[in-house]
Amino acid sequence: MIKRILLTISVLFYAISLFSQTYVRDAEQGSANAQYRLGRMYERADRMPKDISKAVYWYKKAAEQNHPKAIMALGELYYYGVEVKQNMHLAFKYFNEAAGYNNYEACYCLGEMYEQGVGVAKHLPTAYKWYKKAADEGGLAKAQFKVGKMFYFGDGVKQDIAQGINYIKLAFNNGYPTAMEFWNENQLWRYEQ
Repeated sequence: MIKRILLTISVLFYAISLFSQTYVRDAEQGSANAQYRLGRMYERADRMPKDISKAVYWYKKAAEQNHPKAIMALGELYYYGVEVKQNMHLAFKYFNEAAGYNNYEACYCLGEMYEQGVGVAKHLPTAYKWYKKAADEGGLAKAQFKVGKMFYFGDGVKQDIAQGINYIKLAFNNGYPTAMEFWNENQLWRYEQ
């Protein structure tokens, strides 16, 4: 029984090693997708030892070839500053680039940056524009909630309580529980007919 377990483990280890080496070979040969995947593997310690500097290296190689997911990954790394030095200006640059590829998570992040004035001057109308794109085109529930709140309070956009309520309900129906909390705390049920 122990021999069978050891044999299974060694076969799995060999298969994982071979699989990882395929990504390394393809990445070194210039495959943007392999470079992105290799960066993800290093970032998450998935079949590779965790190494953020190697993750950043491979993400940048893929980003140079306009790989949208690699561009977004770089934006997230610099935005959150986990295991890399936080750099909001680089995060903004990468999010802006990723948004150009219709990455709606990047649009949402740009909305947050403009709303909070982080890495860029605070500008609520521009925050609204990015949230709305993520909400309407990308269907992101958290962006729908942000748009709803902006309409409800008139932040960066002309106040429209009915539109706000519609977006907040949409966010909740799309699985964003914070929308229901907001609904109840602000007694938005009063506006329903």
